[in-house]
Amino acid sequence: MTDSAPYPWQQSQWSQLSQSAAAERLHHATLVSGQAGVGKRDFAVSIAKLLLCLEFPKQRQACGQCARCQLMQAGTHPDFTFVDWLEKSSVISVDQVRKLSDQLHLTATYGPYRIAIINRADTMTSAACNSLLKTLEEPPGRCALFLLSERDAALPATIHSRCQRILMPVPESAAALSWLRDQKIAEAEVALEFARGAPLLAAIFARERDLSAIGNIREQWRQFLLADKSPAALAAEAANVLDTRESLTLFMQWTTDLVKNVEFSLADGRSSSEGALTERKFLSQALQLLQQSLRFDNASLKTLAVLEGVLADIRIQRIRTRAENSA
Repeated sequence: MTDSAPYPWQQSQWSQLSQSAAAERLHHATLVSGQAGVGKRDFAVSIAKLLLCLEFPKQRQACGQCARCQLMQAGTHPDFTFVDWLEKSSVISVDQVRKLSDQLHLTATYGPYRIAIINRADTMTSAACNSLLKTLEEPPGRCALFLLSERDAALPATIHSRCQRILMPVPESAAALSWLRDQKIAEAEVALEFARGAPLLAAIFARERDLSAIGNIREQWRQFLLADKSPAALAAEAANVLDTRESLTLFMQWTTDLVKNVEFSLADGRSSSEGALTERKFLSQALQLLQQSLRFDNASLKTLAVLEGVLADIRIQRIRTRAENSA
């Protein structure tokens, strides 16, 4: 069986951890960081299955056939614990962490490890972090703890310092698109853009969203910025498909792409210096207005009202930029 990660873009991280475990050098705590939709959870669960498989370390991928693999597939392996939000909660509580710590200190039923995954570890309460810290400072023998996080800054430095860190980056666009197309995902480019490059999230969006409509909104956004088209139709169509945060986030992504295109055109001489610099200035100002709007609490306002307001501000900024450069 090959040494293979759950997803093509995780191969180096998989090799790093599986080789360390095979050499009995696995750190007792590993912080797996990355944005939503890049496969952190699947990666950690697959590593857990590998470490508990009877064929490890002879093989570098769980066999899926042995008694221990069957227990993992059934969700009943006594040496594995998965911690996540409880129903109607949005945090990992101190009671959950205390219970986990007690379990990690028990002798493994089958061995060689007791393994735990804390999903959304960056949502642990302060008390939960303090409780976990005691376990990290004096870890029980032969345990492997994986903390999955999207916002590392939300975790105390004391926890960072006691964990090995594995970064799970957004894959290269070509690799992500290839995987999405293998999954028979239509409108893969739009889905990936909407998911900020995260393939698993893109696959979910492709099944749940009208990506064709989002593609039309993207083109209307370009026309609004570059050809000064009326914002009314754009605001109405975006509000009909997206919520406020989604709209503003996508507008920011698309504007950033346009800024990069201007930079490239300046670098290779495809655009006149004066015209491109003016365009870049306006696009940068539009990006700032979008960022400001995203920071505001717009929860009490309808999406259409928010979008009409920010698009009006951007249009006014374009008029000012033109006036400044024609003076």
